[in-house]
Amino acid sequence: MNDSPDMIAVEHAAAMPVLADFLSYADHQAINPLHLPTSADELARLARRDMELTRYPMKSWVLPKFAPDGSRALDVLVVGAGQAGLATGFGLLQQRVENILLIDENAPGAEGPWATYARMETLRTQKDVGGIECGVPSLSLRAWYEVQYGAQAWRDLYKVPTAAWARYLNWYRVTTQLPVRNHCRMVRFGPSSVAGLIEVEVRDKAGQRSLLWTQTLALATGIEGNGRRFIPPVVRDNVPKAFWAHTQEDIDFTALKDKSVGVVGGGASAFDNAIKVAEAGAARVDLYHRAPDLRSANGVAWSEFNGYLAHFPDLDLAQRWRFARQMKALRSGPPVRTVEKAQATANLVIHPGSSFERLEMLDAHVLVHATDGARAFDFLILGTGYETNVALAPEFIEHMDKIALWQDVFTPPPGEDDPGLMRSCHLGPNFELQEKTPGCAPWLAAVFNFSRGANASMGPMPIGLSGIKFGVPRLVQGITKRLFVSNAAAYLEGMKLWQQGDNVYER
Repeated sequence: MNDSPDMIAVEHAAAMPVLADFLSYADHQAINPLHLPTSADELARLARRDMELTRYPMKSWVLPKFAPDGSRALDVLVVGAGQAGLATGFGLLQQRVENILLIDENAPGAEGPWATYARMETLRTQKDVGGIECGVPSLSLRAWYEVQYGAQAWRDLYKVPTAAWARYLNWYRVTTQLPVRNHCRMVRFGPSSVAGLIEVEVRDKAGQRSLLWTQTLALATGIEGNGRRFIPPVVRDNVPKAFWAHTQEDIDFTALKDKSVGVVGGGASAFDNAIKVAEAGAARVDLYHRAPDLRSANGVAWSEFNGYLAHFPDLDLAQRWRFARQMKALRSGPPVRTVEKAQATANLVIHPGSSFERLEMLDAHVLVHATDGARAFDFLILGTGYETNVALAPEFIEHMDKIALWQDVFTPPPGEDDPGLMRSCHLGPNFELQEKTPGCAPWLAAVFNFSRGANASMGPMPIGLSGIKFGVPRLVQGITKRLFVSNAAAYLEGMKLWQQGDNVYER
């Protein structure tokens, strides 16, 4: 098996295999079977050729703008190089928006959760959902998986292993030749002194700060992009940080061998981490969740059809509000196989219908007073999720008096309140931020919020592969619209100059 990315630059159509008449991968009785790639490197060469064949137009078209320091400003800066950021970058390249940069605070290969804190064995999404290949089949997960393990292995596959998905994303990034700057975190953003540009302050691994300028800014910042991890006050106020970790953190499970560990949460991540620490050799793991019974279903599964995924933003405000509230109300639990594995793990004890009432430190242990009794632990793991509140994101704070939230544009019907949703950004039809007061900050329309915090306005488009499949084309359309419409006067002048020259229409 060969899953190493092809690091060699390949010219547009050099030495490419010629494909015969189309036949199904599964058609083993064909007289003239397809000549299919046999390695990830060969597939990458085919994908690059397909990318060139499907890319239109054949020239870059975005008019340049120049930064205060005289350099050319970026056309698009994408913050985040996980699956959503990569798909956004590739979608822009396919539209010949090429002066772009993706930044990510993590190391290469550690963007997003897949190689770090996503500790489940498989993705929860169905294997055939597709999406980030943006219409290029040779760039798809299935194409990559089949050259690794064979077509039969794909047919036999239940769901995609998380580790395989992480390797695929690395291959995708190299194959698409996206410009990514790692160890680079956005600190703040705001309008530049040059009209039509956004100034973005970034910080590198060494803590050095610098400025980037861009015409548009796309925030593909994932599940934590418009808020922060939720730490229950009962833990935050009573237990020193050395004695607990959120499931999104880097946890040294080997250090917990022979220890007593308490895990709180009824979602998939709590169960995944409880299993992980138990398998790492913890003396005992106790998993507490408030639900008296578990619903082993993904609440988002209902929404995985084209009508909802593609057209949620086309609903009126009241309809979107009701759908968003109902989606929050759907109680999702871990997959059946995860629950069965947890139940079969000898050193893992599950406490259904139980929650933490009071915590205190006792002789370097955390004494948990739960609704079903007290127990001392060496360490706690919090599978307590996230809270969406854009005012908690540091880079947004200085603009909160200008950014429109749902509470600024919508009053819920009686009995349908939801303070969390009310604090969500109210976005335009292509994920663009809106002004709280018309005219107060028109530059906000050049900032696109492609993160979990967009759910109230856009549905599941920014999160999960099924949503991204529909979200990225809408986002890219919004960015290209902004790049053209905001510069329409210059394009018109260019048309006049062209018409006055020696150019003639092709007949």
